[in-house]
Amino acid sequence: MHNKLFRFINTEFILLFLMSVLCLLFMHWQMALTVEFEYPFNIDSLLSNVFSCFIDVTVLFLLGLLFTWGNVRGALSVAFSLSMLLSLGNVLYSRFFGHYLPNMAILQIGNLNDADVLQSISTGFRPADLFYAIWTVIYCLLYRTFSKRDMKKGVAATLGALWALILLAVASFILFLGVVHDHSLKTSFIRFSPIRLQYTQAPNNMLFRGGFIRRALVCHDDFLQKDMVLDSCRIDEIENEYLNHSERMSCDSALTDKSNLIFIIVESYLSQTSDLIVDGKEVTPFLNSLKRDSNVYYNGHVRPNIHIGESSDGQFIYMAGLLPLKSEITVNIVKDKTVCGLPALLKREGLIKQSRIVVPTSPTFWEQDAMNRLYGIDTTYSKFDWDGVLEGNKDLEDGQIFTMASKADRETDSPFFSLILTMSMHNPYKRGVDHGFTLTDDGLSNEYLNYLVDCHYFDMQLHKYIDELKRTGLYDNSLIVITADHQAHPVHLNMKEGQISDELPLYIINGGMDSTNSWTGPCNQLDIYTTLLDLYGIETDWRGLGHTLYTRDYKNSVSERTQELSEWIIRGNYWKSRIAE
Repeated sequence: MHNKLFRFINTEFILLFLMSVLCLLFMHWQMALTVEFEYPFNIDSLLSNVFSCFIDVTVLFLLGLLFTWGNVRGALSVAFSLSMLLSLGNVLYSRFFGHYLPNMAILQIGNLNDADVLQSISTGFRPADLFYAIWTVIYCLLYRTFSKRDMKKGVAATLGALWALILLAVASFILFLGVVHDHSLKTSFIRFSPIRLQYTQAPNNMLFRGGFIRRALVCHDDFLQKDMVLDSCRIDEIENEYLNHSERMSCDSALTDKSNLIFIIVESYLSQTSDLIVDGKEVTPFLNSLKRDSNVYYNGHVRPNIHIGESSDGQFIYMAGLLPLKSEITVNIVKDKTVCGLPALLKREGLIKQSRIVVPTSPTFWEQDAMNRLYGIDTTYSKFDWDGVLEGNKDLEDGQIFTMASKADRETDSPFFSLILTMSMHNPYKRGVDHGFTLTDDGLSNEYLNYLVDCHYFDMQLHKYIDELKRTGLYDNSLIVITADHQAHPVHLNMKEGQISDELPLYIINGGMDSTNSWTGPCNQLDIYTTLLDLYGIETDWRGLGHTLYTRDYKNSVSERTQELSEWIIRGNYWKSRIAE
């Protein structure tokens, strides 16, 4: 009996099937070494992970059967190929962004046309990635060995036997928890449809536990970009929060005669570089001088609030006064919706005539065109507007960016809004910008030294730009904001987590703020939108979900509740009808 059963089970099928499962397990193991999970693992998480890998490969195999008209060998190859693509794609993406691939990352595939993005991705390869080449060779050899055998024999029984063993192991584990540990038996790996909120608030943990197929089923509306339906209770909760201005307004505005708003978002800028001296040299001498200027407010303790969207998330926070989504690239979801953009609000209040942005990339990079219109920005200057020649489709360096910004300043009537994005401090940090400044401290990683060289280059170009503003008379008539889109990640600096602070710097020039009337302790990116509206003294119901820094009694603005309300506003397209009103 035993021999008959053994002959009935297709061992070749099991071996090739398990190769796809192990490919996904390798991916999750690499993720555990790379990404920051929202909460710690336990044994339940690990078993859920294995269970989910079996679900994913089973569904991929069944889809393969459909696409190959029932060809078992072809279906196994489809499952293996898709598992390899999922695995390698997620591993490389995580090293660049620190997350699993979100559902709609395919919409940003055009970014691969950017030379700097391709260079950054190429630095993500590790020796462990040889696994994919070796695993593919082994699969091909086994596939060829099994090619002359009848792969259809006993497939249904084999797959059924596999799942019977898996479910038996699950049942045994549940019984063990229930009897030995008095567990509630509500283990996550047996739930087919986890609560959506778990995916939106803890996407890394929930994908590790739930897998790709279950995430797709739970978050299927992300693909369709459907609006969340906001019932009256949710609308009341949203409005009760943002109409409460007790933490969003100070006694009076600080600005009386400033006409222009110049907002500079610096790529991957860490406040740790402020006042830093390496090899006896100041890394950012001009920015250090700004800190000592009585007309400049400085806070080096801004906490990054970005998620999967990285740079686009930072821009979204500053321009919309909301937190970005945790489980999806926010610009993918929000580009067709409505927000209360900072430039649009300034224009509505009659504080500016025109608005523009200068970006170092193409105008479509991270949905810039669509998002700029959403924020209320009239004109986009990109690398395609640069008069010179860019080698190899490279993006603009900071010197070129500020040159374009200066030209636009001269050609624009005041009052205007100008948003400037820099690029030279973007990873990879294999070498620094060549501008005659070098660092050789043996106690620091080469990547960190190169990053600091890039910081010095930005500091030089910013100094030139500020001098030009002074020369043209725009400096004294402008509120100037300098901050970062997000932190420089330790993995890109060849440092361990916790080895370097992720706090961002904030400079507000000519804002009437100083250490005696403003908060200089830990705060959030979310607070900058609210602070600017407070400085301008704009009488408007919507002041963002942040808290003003123009006070000595600041209270933290970011919480799970703020994240939830932001998600409701974004997915529910809350502002669509209200702005029209």
